Amino acid sequence: MAMLELLLALMPLSAATITLHDPSDDVDLQTDVADNALTANWNYTPTLYQVDAITGAYEYTNEIATISHATLSETANDTSVVVFTESSSVNISSSKVVKHGYSSDLYQASFFGLNAAGTYVSITHSRLYSSGPVSHSLYAGDYGTIVGRNLRHYSGGYRSSAFAGDSPQGYVYVYDSIAHTAEVGSAIIYGQATVKAENVAGYAERAPIAFLDSATVRIAHSNLTAGLLAGVVTFSSDARTADSEVTVTDSRMTVLPADAPALWFGNVVASAALTRTTSDTASNILIVANYSQVTQDFSYFAASTAPADATVTVAQSDLRGDLVAYDGSAVRWALGNVYAAGFTLYYDGNATANAWFGGKTVSLARGGQVTPASEQQLTGK
Repeated sequence: MAMLELLLALMPLSAATITLHDPSDDVDLQTDVADNALTANWNYTPTLYQVDAITGAYEYTNEIATISHATLSETANDTSVVVFTESSSVNISSSKVVKHGYSSDLYQASFFGLNAAGTYVSITHSRLYSSGPVSHSLYAGDYGTIVGRNLRHYSGGYRSSAFAGDSPQGYVYVYDSIAHTAEVGSAIIYGQATVKAENVAGYAERAPIAFLDSATVRIAHSNLTAGLLAGVVTFSSDARTADSEVTVTDSRMTVLPADAPALWFGNVVASAALTRTTSDTASNILIVANYSQVTQDFSYFAASTAPADATVTVAQSDLRGDLVAYDGSAVRWALGNVYAAGFTLYYDGNATANAWFGGKTVSLARGGQVTPASEQQLTGK
């Protein structure tokens, strides 16, 4: 049984309109149409360790270096541009870093980097552009940390999220930035570890605002728009885990698809907290908890092996929409300052937490009521 717990205290927010320059205006999109049409092959058994050393055109080992007003590039497959290891410190300023070529093994490229513990990358006042499949803007894994400030990001390819903290624990912190992604699976945030975004404006044309797969994601003072699946998709890609958490504070989430909720949970035990946040959904669906999973392409939802168990806490926020629990799921919640807009809310009269209702029907402000659910509604039978 999927469980969805909702704690609400609702207050309206003030709003202002600011016009931003789209990062996609900085590039010639026609030159990469063929590149952005490519997808990836995940249908093979991966080797679960690093096979080859990471190589690059510019390699630094236990060195201190400064690069200024230069163009660094590489065109070979399976080869990076800049690689630094073993306590190196490299400062690159007023330069271009250009990478062409592909990876012959995306599992190796995505998940099995060498130990990056203690590695710290800071990037500021930079324009980041990528084309082709699985080409993230910022990507941290293996206990490395990336901090980005004043960034302008655009990616045109499949599964090319703007800011990605991957497994094992990678840390990505982004501030005062703009991000735009175009293709399926390319979220503003992808988390299998830890990602924080503050004062970020983002538009994912064919993806959610964020994917959480056993991750911690914190969003603050941001305005983010999703074009596919949901606003925030929280799931476990393997066996159901209990370590995903998303917090959204002083922000606005816009969800464009006619059938997409603001928050979606599947095959996961997770928590979410929304504080002083506005959610605008075309579907008028606020939360979905389901016995389902996300496909490898991140393009739609499919069957899963376990239900969702989600706890959602909302305070001082302007939220409207339905709470939907599928496949015998249940909703546990406590509500305050709620306008029901004429709808009926149902509660489990047998639950200890709802004993204070006394099995009664309670009228809500501006029409609507709270009433005990029938046995059929609770069991789905």
